[in-house]
Amino acid sequence: MMFPVFPFEKLKNDKPQLIDAKHDPEMPARVRNLLEKVGDELILKIQLGRTPVQDFPLKILNFLSDSRFTNKQLELGYDEIYHNYLLITIKNSHGPHILQHMLGNAGQNATASTILKLEKAQRIALKYPIIPNELIDVYDIPLTPNKPLTLNRLISAASNVDKNFFKYDAGENNMCQTFVENIIDINGLTPNIVDQETLNALKPIDAKALISTLGSRANIVKMATDWGARLDKLVFDRKIKWKISQPKQFVPFGEASVTDSKSTDAIYTAILQLEKNAQLLVQSPPSPESPLSTRL
Repeated sequence: MMFPVFPFEKLKNDKPQLIDAKHDPEMPARVRNLLEKVGDELILKIQLGRTPVQDFPLKILNFLSDSRFTNKQLELGYDEIYHNYLLITIKNSHGPHILQHMLGNAGQNATASTILKLEKAQRIALKYPIIPNELIDVYDIPLTPNKPLTLNRLISAASNVDKNFFKYDAGENNMCQTFVENIIDINGLTPNIVDQETLNALKPIDAKALISTLGSRANIVKMATDWGARLDKLVFDRKIKWKISQPKQFVPFGEASVTDSKSTDAIYTAILQLEKNAQLLVQSPPSPESPLSTRL
């Protein structure tokens, strides 16, 4: 599916104007907050990343479909099913000052950068990669020369053009892989890709065909992701107010009652005796009747 390159002719739902991603109420609060901090930073590199979907959810889908899910997967030629995301390296405007302080003159030519992971599961997420294997299976997405692109512009273009940007429905092919492909396409980066392996990794699977093998149980997948999205919104968008425990009060050392010297000596002596008893137990072999000598 080809989208108009940003700036675009028609916005989703015929919106009269562009909604900045960092101000879009549909965007998760954590994403908006991060975009407020680093959204205007220049993008230095974009990479497609992918990790295999864990076995457990696939086994559940296979069970619900009476093994038809795996049969359809093999029929479509999918050796592995992947979760796709984008690794976006942005310029860190605060970094050069830190590097120059650490490296002196050698740090003047260094470009400080930060890597962020953009993905869609039940909701959209923008965060720092924390699992090492998230940085292993990656493919470079070349940027367009002489066309600066910021993180906020990249996401805003896609969120205004793609009408399914915020929706997750694997049964309708609205999932992580189409999310990533659409962002790349909408921002006009697809023609920059000449490597066939990258194009193959970017191409979404036919999730609709796979989910259809569940028959009447196909709605279970959507229900699970919808509930996950609602829970995520309630918890992380602060719809649920968690009770904050009061900080513990500590008595200043000068006002605390200190154990007298006799009590301290008694405690110390008791500890020494316990250590001696433990050493005796270790050194003495167990008797034949002892449970320790019993073999299983």
